[in-house]
Amino acid sequence: MIQIKTGGIGEFTGGGLDGLRAIARAGWRGEDHSLSLQNATQLIEARETINKEIPIGNLRWIISHIPGFTRELADRANALGVGVLVGWGPTRTGTNVGPPYRMLMGHPIKKAFHSDGGDITVINPWLNFSTMVTGKNLQGQSILGDQMLTRQETLWLATAATKWFIWEDDLGSIEVGNQGDVAVLDRDYFTVPDEEIKRVRSVMTVVGGKLVHSEL
Repeated sequence: MIQIKTGGIGEFTGGGLDGLRAIARAGWRGEDHSLSLQNATQLIEARETINKEIPIGNLRWIISHIPGFTRELADRANALGVGVLVGWGPTRTGTNVGPPYRMLMGHPIKKAFHSDGGDITVINPWLNFSTMVTGKNLQGQSILGDQMLTRQETLWLATAATKWFIWEDDLGSIEVGNQGDVAVLDRDYFTVPDEEIKRVRSVMTVVGGKLVHSEL
């Protein structure tokens, strides 16, 4: 027998309030991707409506990307048990564009890194990490204002912080009892110049204790 596990429904749940009700009744995780402050506000309002009918606090619902998000919305989402996945593509241009990373790091809301960056495609995560650390897009323009993160915070969002979102407690950190997932990088992420962060790559990757990639 083959067992299939689903994490829930997303990237857009669809069906409006009726769709959210169905997801809540099924006890599934629901995820929506937000591309604006207005949209994020609407998503929070819809979840507040559903929560009054069917408690969602234990379902770990998610809103991703959140290029526009306020502390007040973070308070409301956290009260619902809703977490946020942050990440906004390094190709973006403008001023104060992207999630308020620094605000969220000081907030109790559950948060982690989302890799496609709102570009509806897989992006090399190191490009996103570079923007999160330096505040600059790939053209060298400052786009994050004062919302940059440290390298340690950025890496934590992409590793240990993801446990809550995928219901897997044995991933994302190196400790007894966890899966043996390790990447050996071609340079020291914590000490290389900012410009080199986007060029970091793995020369050896181990997943579940098994070697899956090696250039050594």
